[in-house]
Amino acid sequence: MAGNRNGQRKAASRKSQPNGRRRSSRSPEQKAAKKNGQKNGRGKSERVDGGRVAPAPAGSLFIIGGAEDKQDTKIILSGLAERIGSGKLVISTLASDYGDELWDVYRKLFSSIGVKHIKHLGIDHRDDSSKDPRLDILADTTAVFFTGGDQLKITTRLGGAALGERIEEIYRRGGIIAGTSAGATALGEMMLVGHPGGGINKVGDVLHMTPGLGLAKNMIIDQHFSERGRIRRLLGSVAQNPRMLGIGVDEDTAVVVENDGKFYALGSGAVYVVDGHDLSYTNISQASFSRALSVFGVKLHVLSNGDRFDMNSRQPAHIGAGDEDSEAELQLIKEEII
Repeated sequence: MAGNRNGQRKAASRKSQPNGRRRSSRSPEQKAAKKNGQKNGRGKSERVDGGRVAPAPAGSLFIIGGAEDKQDTKIILSGLAERIGSGKLVISTLASDYGDELWDVYRKLFSSIGVKHIKHLGIDHRDDSSKDPRLDILADTTAVFFTGGDQLKITTRLGGAALGERIEEIYRRGGIIAGTSAGATALGEMMLVGHPGGGINKVGDVLHMTPGLGLAKNMIIDQHFSERGRIRRLLGSVAQNPRMLGIGVDEDTAVVVENDGKFYALGSGAVYVVDGHDLSYTNISQASFSRALSVFGVKLHVLSNGDRFDMNSRQPAHIGAGDEDSEAELQLIKEEII
């Protein structure tokens, strides 16, 4: 009898203490952090320093849909420059085959709107070494800006390398990471790298997807969105990955992601948020590949300048235009009439 009772106590102990380890007591804050981490797809893989949950990044993201205004108000680039202030900006042209030309364009642009300290990060090869001399360029950096080109060049040269880890560290410590066009797509957790041509979406259409840099957690980002008619492929990508938000960004438009789990639209175009959290049915896994794609229960939100979206509640919010904005819009209407 005593032996049975001892065996029962040991079994109960093993149940309450997985893998034979003592269960550590957690404060309410730690429990909330753990819950939030799992909700955002981080879970145990983000645990660091002997089991503590890694804090959420303290920085912000500027996700630009490409072709941002470089001539007139420069609302997006000026907003980024204002946040950089007297800090240091590093412009990375590694996505493009015309890096020197792009560096010259953006260096002059940011200089003209007040950024004083600008460096160039041009990468033509991958280096996994912690002694990569290009790491010195990122010292004391306030913001990193990725230009357009080919997003695969960004992820294959930075993913898992010392340079990529340093850029993520800048973001976690409160820095700004920005990207335009392909540079924006690379910031997502997953990224689209190609899609068949025009026509109706078929189940058999192959969506080529690969992991991005993962700074924008739970996001699939597409750019030049309405200009290139990319709603079909974003819907297909969310049907394959319903836990993620599909974010389509028009040209001359940006999504500014803050460290409070919210983002807002900035610029002249729209931001499209495809939410598959309540997806009830899709035929994307069916064998009849010639059939048109069906997706039920997906929500689509369209945000314009100033509108916000809470990624935790998955709810949009409209922020009304102020008096100055209203007067400016009225003046523009008068000028068009004249």
